[in-house]
Amino acid sequence: MSLTEYSGLAPEDRLPAKKKYLRYYLLGVIDSEGCFHVSLKKQDDTKFGWVLDPVFHVVQHKNARLVLELMQRELRCGRIIVKHGDSDLLQFRVDNRRQIAEILIPYLKRYKPLVKASDFEKFAEITEALERGDHKTYETFVPLVKKAFSMNMDGKQRKYRMLDVVKDIHGHLRDYTPDTREG
Repeated sequence: MSLTEYSGLAPEDRLPAKKKYLRYYLLGVIDSEGCFHVSLKKQDDTKFGWVLDPVFHVVQHKNARLVLELMQRELRCGRIIVKHGDSDLLQFRVDNRRQIAEILIPYLKRYKPLVKASDFEKFAEITEALERGDHKTYETFVPLVKKAFSMNMDGKQRKYRMLDVVKDIHGHLRDYTPDTREG
């Protein structure tokens, strides 16, 4: 079985014999080199002063661009960019929440990560909750923030501490008044 939709990216004799083999190959790359991340951004003009922003990315050396192109073609979403701070590295990035919810998550629920299963599960739960609007109430937003902090080695690389963020959310909510110029 030929993978004609991938012709032009790589010689046919170098591609897997079946599409399912390519999918499991890409899953292996995702499981080893991928990152499921929910960034937390300070944004004072929002109800809670913070926003959650799901982002998925895979980084490869520019010599391995083919892997990222195969991933982009298979998923039919995302973009390939130069990684900030290192022109030798490329990043396949999906940061459009709708694409994450409608394309990436269903794909990875079918082709399940092993190593990154826990982070993917939390990533999917947070993204799906955001799609439902769970970020609109204090009672549902704070648990999403806490879940985001539990990802990626319990948030060890985060700029902010969870306790400080939760206190700030509570204080911001108390002081928040919607812009009366709207509507």
